[in-house]
Amino acid sequence: MCGRYVLKTLPQKIMEAIGVIVGPLPELFPRYNIAPTQQVPVVRLDKEGARRLSLVKWGLVPSWAKDPSIGNRQINARAETVSERPAFRDAFARRRCLVPADGFYEWHTTGAGKQPIFIHRADDRPFCFAGLWERWHDPDSDADMDSMTIITTTPNRLMAPIHNRMPVILGQGAYDPWLNRDTPLQRLGELLVPAPDDGWLAQAVSTHVNNPRNDDAHCVRPIDG
Repeated sequence: MCGRYVLKTLPQKIMEAIGVIVGPLPELFPRYNIAPTQQVPVVRLDKEGARRLSLVKWGLVPSWAKDPSIGNRQINARAETVSERPAFRDAFARRRCLVPADGFYEWHTTGAGKQPIFIHRADDRPFCFAGLWERWHDPDSDADMDSMTIITTTPNRLMAPIHNRMPVILGQGAYDPWLNRDTPLQRLGELLVPAPDDGWLAQAVSTHVNNPRNDDAHCVRPIDG
C-alpha cells in the first residue's frame, strides 16, 4: 500500500517537472509526512483540457457515498481491480490525476518490529503517482468535496523484500495518456505497472515518521543499520 509520502518540492518546481500547468498555483510548503485525510496537491485536467494543480483530500469518496468517512478506507486502489470496483471504476474511466511526490514510506517487518523505509529516486527528482479523483456533494452544507486515491501495484525488485505492494509511479511519457480523457481503458491498464528496478533508493529512517504529527526533515534522515 501507500499510506505516507513526502512532497518537499514547491509548486514552481512541480510545474517544471510535470510540464505546463495553467492558473494560480496553490500555496504549499515542504511536507515530509503526508498522511491520509489531509489536503494534498494533484494535477488534473480542467474543462478546457489544461493541466491544473489543486488541493484535494486524500481518501476517495465516491459521488454516490452517503457518508464521506468511506474515504478513510480508500486511500489506495489496487491496479488489478480498479476498473471493476464500484468505488473506483467511474473515476478510473473519467477522473484520473497525477499525484506529485518526492518519495514514500513503507514499513518493513523485522524481528525487532516494523522498520520505516523511505523510498525515493536516486537523483532526488520529484515524480508522480497514478491517482484518481472524485467529487462528492454534501447535501447538508450544499458544498462539494474533491478527494483522491493512489493506485498500487505489485512491487519492483527494490520493493519486493520490503512490501508486497508499491504505488504506481508514472514515467513522464505516461502523463499525457493518463490524464487524457479519451485514452482507451486497455492502454490505461498498461500503465499500471511497477516502477523500473533501477534508479531508486530505499533507506531506513527513524520511527519519528510513525507519528503523522511529526512533519519535518528528520522524517527522511537515514539511520545506520
